Amino acid sequence: MGRIKDFIDAFKVKHEEVYSKGVMLQVVENDKVRMFKLDGATNSIINKKSIYTGGYWDYLIPLAYAYKNPKVLIIGLGIGTTVYQFRSLFKDKLSIDVVEIDKEVVKLARKYAPEKIRAKIIVKDGYDYVAKTGKKYDILVLDAYGKGALIPKQFFDRGFVSNASRILNAKGVMAINYAMHPSGILRFGGYKKLLRRFFRVYSIRTTSLGDTQLILCSKQMGKEELLKKAGAKIKMNAANSTLIEGYEKMRSL
Repeated sequence: MGRIKDFIDAFKVKHEEVYSKGVMLQVVENDKVRMFKLDGATNSIINKKSIYTGGYWDYLIPLAYAYKNPKVLIIGLGIGTTVYQFRSLFKDKLSIDVVEIDKEVVKLARKYAPEKIRAKIIVKDGYDYVAKTGKKYDILVLDAYGKGALIPKQFFDRGFVSNASRILNAKGVMAINYAMHPSGILRFGGYKKLLRRFFRVYSIRTTSLGDTQLILCSKQMGKEELLKKAGAKIKMNAANSTLIEGYEKMRSL
């Protein structure tokens, strides 16, 4: 029991706890990681000693290697995990737009990210942005969670999926962080059918317990081409080998 208590105590709120839009926002940390939490669920992680988190964010890294100077859209900021990882690896060789609906989340990210968030931050509902923008992207990351640590219902809408396809370039991919909690499991079957109307759909298991999946929605690329492009330029080390292995094991949905 002592070890469990020590572990819990290590993640007591060290910085801030605020409520916004009915959601509890927390920034907690220990000597290894800084976490951003929504209603108690971990939404974003910064590893203080590595760009790798050991979580689903890492599996986005191979995608960025699949393009030359990729244009990236991220819906859902957290404390900027993906922005931090991409900038650390690719510097200014890619452009990043981030759409975040909650101003309080943006304030926390700007305050607690390890360096200035080097991305264009748009404070807006991601659904509305995707519906109205005229910009085109290579990678669209949907990592939006709200009250109850659930994906907001508008992102299960046909209009969102259709517009996501519209704003992606021909070889573009939408990556969805999908949590397999009870609500997510109930919606999963219908969501797969909707996504398949517009994309080739694959999933990567990103945790050993299977409670989180990265859903990859490709406009044109099949599994083999996606794997080839993602692995062609990535520098192999132990962490990246694990990520590529995940791509090798991705399955069609």
